Amino acid sequence: MAFTPENIKQKEFSRVHKGLDESEVRQYLESLSDEIEKLKSEKAQLQTLIDDKDENINRFRAVENTISEAILQAQKAGEQTKHSAELKADSIVKEAEGRANIIINDALQKARKISFQTEDMKRQSKVFRSRFRMLVEAQLDLLKNDDWDYLLNYDIDQQQVTEENIDILQKEEQNNQEKINNQSIDSDEDASKE
Repeated sequence: MAFTPENIKQKEFSRVHKGLDESEVRQYLESLSDEIEKLKSEKAQLQTLIDDKDENINRFRAVENTISEAILQAQKAGEQTKHSAELKADSIVKEAEGRANIIINDALQKARKISFQTEDMKRQSKVFRSRFRMLVEAQLDLLKNDDWDYLLNYDIDQQQVTEENIDILQKEEQNNQEKINNQSIDSDEDASKE
């Protein structure tokens, strides 16, 4: 049988002779009823508190599950991002290496071409220098020739010029021309050896 505060307060007892003091029993029952009412109220409060706590715990568990799922998804997304970044980095590095190789090969080809051109220019400069030197030396030889003194100091008279003098001049001219030709051949040979 469940006791409620109202049942306790309204409880009727049968009357007996020489029984208990009714007012004292009533007072005791009333205080007992108040105590039970107080305990029921506290129990209801505690039950409400427990229900609130359970609800909070359930919410926290739901939040915990949501957070756990979010963390797992974030980890998966992070791993996928990392993997795709590594793949992209590898492809960028390979592409850069390929471009670098092309640039290096082009630079090497240009350097070789410039080197060949430089060597060719050096060779041509040497040939030109030696030919020019031979020409200048031949001209100096002509200037050093005693015939100039003879021509400058001598009044040429058509009667004095003999065939013998003309032959000498022609021979000297031929000798000078042969010298120039020989020097030119020697110069070409020297240039080709270099």
